[in-house]
Amino acid sequence: MSTVFPPVPKMDPEAQSLWHEVAKASDEVAAIVDRIPGLTVMGVETRNELERAAALLEAVAGILRRTERREGARHAKVDRSILGPDPIP
Repeated sequence: MSTVFPPVPKMDPEAQSLWHEVAKASDEVAAIVDRIPGLTVMGVETRNELERAAALLEAVAGILRRTERREGARHAKVDRSILGPDPIP
């Protein structure tokens, strides 16, 4: 009796490198926002900058949601557990 293994996805080093860049930038943005004293922000210049930043981050979130849906669906098709596939009852 032969065992059937699901196809292993091909590695995409460029996409993985870009994922790391996005993750690093996201961490940096989160750190910057954490350093801004949110309870005391004020002024027209600050409001304008925060408004622009919010719009850009909403656009980024939309892009990454599409990526998440596509990659999440692809991930669901391939068992990636280090423990192997779930036992069949």
